[in-house]
Amino acid sequence: MGLAGRKIAITGAARGLGAALAIVAADQGMTPLLLGRNRARLSEVADAIAERTGKQPDCLRCDLADPASVADVAGCIAAEHGDLDILVNSGSQWTGGAFEALTDEQIAAMVDSTVTGTMALTRRLLPVLRARPQADIHTVVSMSGLPYARMRGSSVAFVAAKAGQSGFVQALTEELIGTNVRVTSVYPGIIEDVSPVEEAWSSERGADDMLSDRNVVEAILYILSQPPNVAIRSLVIERARTEFLS
Repeated sequence: MGLAGRKIAITGAARGLGAALAIVAADQGMTPLLLGRNRARLSEVADAIAERTGKQPDCLRCDLADPASVADVAGCIAAEHGDLDILVNSGSQWTGGAFEALTDEQIAAMVDSTVTGTMALTRRLLPVLRARPQADIHTVVSMSGLPYARMRGSSVAFVAAKAGQSGFVQALTEELIGTNVRVTSVYPGIIEDVSPVEEAWSSERGADDMLSDRNVVEAILYILSQPPNVAIRSLVIERARTEFLS
């Protein structure tokens, strides 16, 4: 399935992987909706897209840890973007450090943004996606959500939240089998943030280098570009000289 002309909503689009995906998606002729907590950063990403494509994407403030914010943005999309084809769940809060040093509020924010907020937004947008001829729900989980992967700097709360998100993806995949909505996911390892607007984006990486946003963005778009009869349900992507599995 070609990607040009499809409308894609991306959470966590204000920075990092979500921002990089939005920019590259626009470069490939898609229409991105930028969802994130920070309006100023969303506007910066939108301006970068407009400079490259001549089209200014819509920015929608969405705090996945706030049920009211999730409800508001879902209502806006349902009312104004009924042609939404793809939802990419990329947004998630992260905090490292020892478990006993985390506050209850930090733990709740990670779980709410990664699991509860992602599930709530997906549920509210499912009728919009079900109304399309062909639609996708894609979730950026993490190798931290795999039962056999090591923590490698993540916090206990983040690992637990990502495990919950992984369970959600697996269950939703089963429930939506046979419908017009394809459910897929990617499980990246540690990523070095590189933006498509930076020269480093085009630099080739060697076997000793970390994953970059470019590696993961290309993997996501490859998954989404598959024809309707193909579903790459999950893809684990890690640097060749792995850190998570040893």
